[in-house]
Amino acid sequence: MKKTLAVLTLLAGAVSGYSQGQVYIGDYGNSDFQITIWSPQVATPTVEVTGNSAANNVLTGTSDIPAGTTVYTGVPLGGSATGATSATDYANGNLWSVQLYAAAGNNVAASSLAAVPGTVANFYTNPSAEGYAGLYNSTAAVTFNGANGTPTVAAGSPVTLALAAWYNGGGAYASYSAAKAAGVPTGFSTTGTENAAGAPNTPPDLPAPGASQTLAGGITSFSLTAPATTPEPSTIALGIMGASAFLMRLRRKS
Repeated sequence: MKKTLAVLTLLAGAVSGYSQGQVYIGDYGNSDFQITIWSPQVATPTVEVTGNSAANNVLTGTSDIPAGTTVYTGVPLGGSATGATSATDYANGNLWSVQLYAAAGNNVAASSLAAVPGTVANFYTNPSAEGYAGLYNSTAAVTFNGANGTPTVAAGSPVTLALAAWYNGGGAYASYSAAKAAGVPTGFSTTGTENAAGAPNTPPDLPAPGASQTLAGGITSFSLTAPATTPEPSTIALGIMGASAFLMRLRRKS
């Protein structure tokens, strides 16, 4: 009897373990998901651009997966571990972070997704190959078991996912929300839904547009946005003084 109970307990534990959904969150070396995260666009830094690009990746010899037609005018984040530490030093991968956002359910609105604890990653900092730029340094799978703020998603059930990226200031801003509040460059991807997998099945890559596991939408490459710049008070004052002098001159002539 005791032996039977022990076997049943082990089986119950195995079923419980298998019921927890997982996804793989890396973006390098995949066959159906590879994106690039870009700096703010040159002419329109306050406007976020989304969509996969056909630009060739030096490291892999491939484009974004799946390839797209979006044109970016910024540069991919990361690729080096050195350089300046300002919010415009896009090549220093240690200054830029990315995190998974998720919620149980199909096609959940981006505003309802929450940051998944333990999924913050920086960008690749391999100094010998610029092809690493734009790829974030994570090879992990995340388990949606409800622990530590992670959403609960059973194996075979849908989960909506997205990625947030931001300037971390060398550790000054530990989260996307903190970076948003500080007014430094941030970005948020499009959303995608897929079914989470449970052991012993291999966790799926993040959902890409048109991928076999994608149920709705899809995560694509995206650019960060920089806050709009406000003229210095002295500049504004000089402008007002100049305008006043011009109006007074017009009155005298009339």
